[in-house]
Amino acid sequence: MMPQTRSAHRSHRSSSSRTDLTRRSLLAGGAATLGASALPPGARAAAPVPFGAAIQFNLFESDPDYRQSFLDRCDLILPMNELKFPMLRPTRDSFEFGPADQLVDWARANGRTSRGHTFVWHDGNPDWLERISDPVEAEMVLREHIQRTAGHFRGRLQSWDVVNEVIAHEPRESGGPLRDTWWRRTLGPRHIPIAFAEAARADPDARLVLNDYDLEFRGARYDARRRVALDLVRQLQDGGLRIDAVGIQGHLYSHFEIDPEAMARFGRDLKALGVGLLATEIDVIDFQVPGGPEEIDRAAETVVGDFLDGLFAGQRPEAVITWGLTDRYSWVGDTMPRTDGTPVRPLPLDAAYRPKRWYDLLRQRLSQA
Repeated sequence: MMPQTRSAHRSHRSSSSRTDLTRRSLLAGGAATLGASALPPGARAAAPVPFGAAIQFNLFESDPDYRQSFLDRCDLILPMNELKFPMLRPTRDSFEFGPADQLVDWARANGRTSRGHTFVWHDGNPDWLERISDPVEAEMVLREHIQRTAGHFRGRLQSWDVVNEVIAHEPRESGGPLRDTWWRRTLGPRHIPIAFAEAARADPDARLVLNDYDLEFRGARYDARRRVALDLVRQLQDGGLRIDAVGIQGHLYSHFEIDPEAMARFGRDLKALGVGLLATEIDVIDFQVPGGPEEIDRAAETVVGDFLDGLFAGQRPEAVITWGLTDRYSWVGDTMPRTDGTPVRPLPLDAAYRPKRWYDLLRQRLSQA
């Protein structure tokens, strides 16, 4: 992903790959080798769930108001693009840690936490990587990449999105539950346990996350995606590998219906496995909402509220993170603009850095968890 874009699908498009939706089939050949209740008297209320946002380095450098808005609003600040393969490693022999270092060190120097995104993603491999066809060489590069990157940031990041968007867009189609990617075509499904094993060795104190999209909506496709996510968690655990949490991206389409009950079941199922949950990339996609800013914001407040209801009903999330902070800078306007010419309003602060109602709703909910 390049600046002002995101790491999720750009539209609801299909993707290929199909095997049976069973625990053993997904990672075969890889895994084994590697609200709130009343407080009792005298009890202390839990600290609020941390709120965070993804920041872009070029804007961090050029726009002081943008930079300050993160300090004013966020508990957690993470690099949006700077740790992705093409920006971090444009050539095989180079690791461009400078921009991510500046962002992470700035966040920590100002008392904020940070996290890493991401080691493995289907959309954004540099050309030199995808020219590799030998599985032995591809595995060596993957292991080296995680060792070098996680080792460089060891002790500075709370968590890592180890793999991002590995579930097929439509897991019920003939291609199967896993996305058809260069990683899968070259290494097979074992690229997932390889990545988790290597991340655990390179940064043992960071929490390891499987991150994916479309885990919150109502419908059979979304039920299937939630099942695949749980299957992947179980298979990693069966293989003796550590997975600490699942990230629900939360790119929320205002015209799609959230399924709070299914989200709650998903969160409870993860909790039963000893696995946490967090929201990693929230924004609101409003291109099908009629009306002006008032109508757009009202629809956003509804979908965000439903999302938070489902998220918190399953288990207390580790963090709630938006994919950017202000409407002034977002991938949504470029990728899914409104046809009526009205500016999109995807993020918790408007283009003038004023908080919207759904930002206040979100912060209130985080403080009550």
